[in-house]
Amino acid sequence: MTAHARLAALAARIEADPAALAEARGEGDALAEQPELSDGDAALRWRIAVVRAVIAAPPDGDAVRELYGELVDRYRDQPARLAELRPLGDEIRRLEADGTLARSLVARSDRRPHRPHRR
Repeated sequence: MTAHARLAALAARIEADPAALAEARGEGDALAEQPELSDGDAALRWRIAVVRAVIAAPPDGDAVRELYGELVDRYRDQPARLAELRPLGDEIRRLEADGTLARSLVARSDRRPHRPHRR
């Protein structure tokens, strides 16, 4: 089985059974980072499936937002990929609004430096 096919199979597995994430995460993340796969459709599918699995059973209040923020950062310069992520972000906001997910604010590392307020 090719690396691409294996990653697609792992994504399908956790899409069908989010609880399988714990067992598949290491291999799936490693495959998604391989240079020949990292920007492809299978890697995006894997990453979205990971976020959806974490939505199903968040380990803490920040996990979902942190993972989603990492996805947005990764695909920041790819408008088509960001468009694919938008429904996931909408779903996260909806789940936060109805109380299903904890609301959290995750500060990203590339924020602008704080400037003191001048009077």
